[in-house]
Amino acid sequence: MLGGSVKALSEDLREYSRLLERVLARFPELSREELEAMVEAKLRESRLLNRVGALLLVAEELGAFREGEDVGEIKSYARIGSLVPGLRDVSVRGIVYALSGPVEAGGHKLLRLKMGDETGSVNLIIWDDKVDEVDALGLRLGDQIAVLHGYTRERVETGKPELHVGSGGAVAKLSEGARDPRSFYLDLGEALEAGDGVYDVRAIVLDVGEERQVSTRYGEASIREIRLIGESGETRLTIWRDRVTEFRDIKVGERIYLTDVRLEGGRAALTPRSILAIRESPSEETLRIIEERRVHELILRVLDVVERRAGVITIATDGRDVIRVQPCPPGVKPGDHLLIKDAVKEIRRGRIRLLCGEAGVQRIEPAQPIEPPNRLIKLSDILSKRDAELLDVIVEGILYTKTQPFKVRTRFGEVEKVGFWLKDGDAAVQGSAWRGKAMEIAAIEEGTKIRLKWVSIRTNIFNEPEIQLDEDSIIEVLEKPKEEGKLKG
Repeated sequence: MLGGSVKALSEDLREYSRLLERVLARFPELSREELEAMVEAKLRESRLLNRVGALLLVAEELGAFREGEDVGEIKSYARIGSLVPGLRDVSVRGIVYALSGPVEAGGHKLLRLKMGDETGSVNLIIWDDKVDEVDALGLRLGDQIAVLHGYTRERVETGKPELHVGSGGAVAKLSEGARDPRSFYLDLGEALEAGDGVYDVRAIVLDVGEERQVSTRYGEASIREIRLIGESGETRLTIWRDRVTEFRDIKVGERIYLTDVRLEGGRAALTPRSILAIRESPSEETLRIIEERRVHELILRVLDVVERRAGVITIATDGRDVIRVQPCPPGVKPGDHLLIKDAVKEIRRGRIRLLCGEAGVQRIEPAQPIEPPNRLIKLSDILSKRDAELLDVIVEGILYTKTQPFKVRTRFGEVEKVGFWLKDGDAAVQGSAWRGKAMEIAAIEEGTKIRLKWVSIRTNIFNEPEIQLDEDSIIEVLEKPKEEGKLKG
């Protein structure tokens, strides 16, 4: 046991000596005695620092870790994005962008932070005796800190690492960070586009909802649902029990910054690590955004009803634009008319989408039916408008040829893709179908006449027009290929 301690001490001394030489080489104007005196002063500030940690902090204060400077092997901090669960002694530095606590939980005192650097972010949890020491630093959002001799554990709900500071660790305030703490948050629309997961998000409060009591197997519980919007996208954030109090005085038009929000199926919920980090009062800009995004008393005609993985969506029109409506009232069919009483409008990649609240849409019999716009476009017209981007159009032609389904890696994982050519007379236009639509195209026999509804026409990398099927697109078989080569009777 003693031999192990001596070996560890020897390794620490070697590491200290190596770093000391690097710092002296980096700052030739400093004498060894001056640098050693700075380290001793730092050790006196915290009895829990070892000499390597104290030297790291001195080097930080001297500017050894400034962006863009060659500091050689002195850079002993780990990058936050490279952290993994199970590290026993790790040091990092980064910007604080969320703070919560101190609180008492399970017989322990806890202080929780969220910190990040250019490579990623991590939840930081300070334990027990270290809480008062860190609390005394008076940390604010945007401060740059160093975490020394921390350890990592796996976060159960995400599998990602969390950084912990116990009795053997230390936290030091370095300076005000060069990065705005708000820059670590994703816009709600970006997070929704990325798919299910846990994200740090920024959003505008659209509706504060009402607090109500519900019965659960654990007894009565408070619940509140707040509607949030981003630059694109909208969701309902469900808040339970004690967390309801934090949002009790929230106002329409506030921009809020929330860490560790779970998105699943387009809905949002807090997690045990969620921190309401920043609240910005309603402004003229946020109130204007809300007003521009609200839709009231709009009548639409249903063009199609599409079943998607995330639920049923209605494709409708006001007589001019093609508009998607969610959620879809049960039993709606093409030709029906809808009254949109209350909805939020978003425009994503040029498409209009109405996100309706509860009872915000109903089926009606209009005094005057809406005439649907003509969205059918000939393949020859597509070729004549090579530089034009067209959205939500309808095309018809013979499925001339197609590829076998193949895998394509995207930022959301691997997906199926099929390439194909659609032909009408002498005009032929290539197309691409993804995911479920790829498999639908793959199942259709070459030579079949088909109609593709609500597709996009975009210029591909070869500067040629391409038909692109989306999840909302509809594939209709108009005429099966004629059988050839049969023997005449």
